[in-house]
Amino acid sequence: MKPLSLSREIREGKLNDLEIIKCLDIHHNQVLVSAIDQIVSRKLCNEKIISRLVEISEFRDPKVNKLFGIDTIGHYSIAALGTINKPESKLKYEELMTNLDEWDKEIVIRIVNNMNN
Repeated sequence: MKPLSLSREIREGKLNDLEIIKCLDIHHNQVLVSAIDQIVSRKLCNEKIISRLVEISEFRDPKVNKLFGIDTIGHYSIAALGTINKPESKLKYEELMTNLDEWDKEIVIRIVNNMNN
């Protein structure tokens, strides 16, 4: 399936939880954003999800991983860890936040606030 079609199906809620988790392994920003949005809205949290979101958090190069303006898929994945709000995801969120500079922290906090609204 083409990435944009897959992204639409994810957004429309046509995939089950396991299929959404598998989408975290697809290297396409729109697919990743859609999958992360569904994970956050469904409050999915397990070891695989956390591990994959941590890996995706490294994708913060705005030239390669730009989503919207200055936001990257890496910022988005860190924000998701904070928004899921389970003890294990919160721990990784706090760990990743301590390693960010102030600029990146502000971006992530803004995204978390948007995800929570």
